[in-house]
Amino acid sequence: MAGENPMAMPDRDEPQARPAPASVARIGLALILAVYLALAALQSLATRLQWGPDEPAHIVYVRSLAMDGRLPALGRTDAENVYSPGASRSHQAQHPPLYYLLAAPIWRAFAGRADDTVAYVDRTTGTPERFSVPGAVRPVRFLSVFLGAVTLIFAWATARTVFPERPTLCLAAVAFAAFTPMFTYVNSVINNDALLGAAFAATAWLWARIIRFGASWRDVIILGLVLGLGLNVKQTALGLVAVSAVVLALAPRAPSLRRRIAWIAAAAGLAVALGGWWFVRNLALHGQLFVYPFFQPLLQVGEPQRSAILRAMPARVFLFALVPVDAVGPYANIAALLRLFEFLALAAAVGLVVAFARRRTIAMPRHEALSLAFWLAIGAVVLAGLVWNALTVDWRMGTSGGRLLVCVLPLAAIASARGFSALLGERRLAGLGLLLITFLLLALNLQAIWATAASYQTLGLAPP
Repeated sequence: MAGENPMAMPDRDEPQARPAPASVARIGLALILAVYLALAALQSLATRLQWGPDEPAHIVYVRSLAMDGRLPALGRTDAENVYSPGASRSHQAQHPPLYYLLAAPIWRAFAGRADDTVAYVDRTTGTPERFSVPGAVRPVRFLSVFLGAVTLIFAWATARTVFPERPTLCLAAVAFAAFTPMFTYVNSVINNDALLGAAFAATAWLWARIIRFGASWRDVIILGLVLGLGLNVKQTALGLVAVSAVVLALAPRAPSLRRRIAWIAAAAGLAVALGGWWFVRNLALHGQLFVYPFFQPLLQVGEPQRSAILRAMPARVFLFALVPVDAVGPYANIAALLRLFEFLALAAAVGLVVAFARRRTIAMPRHEALSLAFWLAIGAVVLAGLVWNALTVDWRMGTSGGRLLVCVLPLAAIASARGFSALLGERRLAGLGLLLITFLLLALNLQAIWATAASYQTLGLAPP
């Protein structure tokens, strides 16, 4: 299997499929990663410093750990995102600290770097604005760029495990994720969603291996460790724990029901042992397991505003999951982008229906069908959590909160590539179609970077 999947563990009982030339696949993957790194770096330069999603609050969190060695207190408003030695406050303090612990050494390494000056003209008032940003901010942003590459490598490993004889489909799936504008955007700024995406992709790879080859105690232990790390990034990872239990319950070739139950208990136990401390801390400090800085539930919004938000929510969540609408501002045709992505999503969905309907004719392996089902399941779980939080915690999650779905975007990209391939007949036409969609997404990504730079007056598109 070494020629099929650079991250695969030794195959168990299943005969090896004839691998495609490993060098060609690796060159293709390296090219996609190189283009992604260039795009993400360019997007990072195009996005005004401290203008990424909740970036000032994330910066305070990193800085507090790096300079003071302590977690910031929970802020309840945007105005409370303030670094103060020993007394910092951030509304992102609701999140566990793993991403920020990884970022803290980078901050300390560049703490002596001169401050960056951000200058722009406020387009609503025409007033020149200028402010300083700590010099460590820009280097720390590149941690997210690196984590995006890690996510793509795990997505590649997942696709190669599920589709070992279809390297073209696997390459297209990775390219779809890499070139989707929101993926590049989130992985170009200081944001813990970059690490969450890597945790989701690593978990999906383990699922793919377990579903295809069966589980061993080593697989179960690694899965529990990865789940525990995910819980130290964001509570969204709870969805991974639930779906992992179902994966282990359906793992092939388990010797007994008792063994399956033991696997589930071991993986969940490891996850709780590593990640449960954060929820205990929340209970001790705040009196509840889940803590949120803002409380503006949609269910308490009066009419007709609530109805208007509910009507707009599906389209806004969908579009914000794919495009950084706030960043591209007036320099992109948002309505056209929505129609285009709706068409692509519908085509991919129809293709998946076709693939499942013809699964006996095309001899779709059990592991492929289950993998697709589990990817769709975790996407549904994360989406359901987003909607529930919009209804009961903060209605703004139902507007711009679609970017929180970026953690499942690589899995959606793999499923979409499979759907397009089925819709286009699986043969040479399918390969050409996947290539055209890849170049379309690349063009949209470049356009989004240009629009971001124009909106934020960076990359020399407007004089400061």
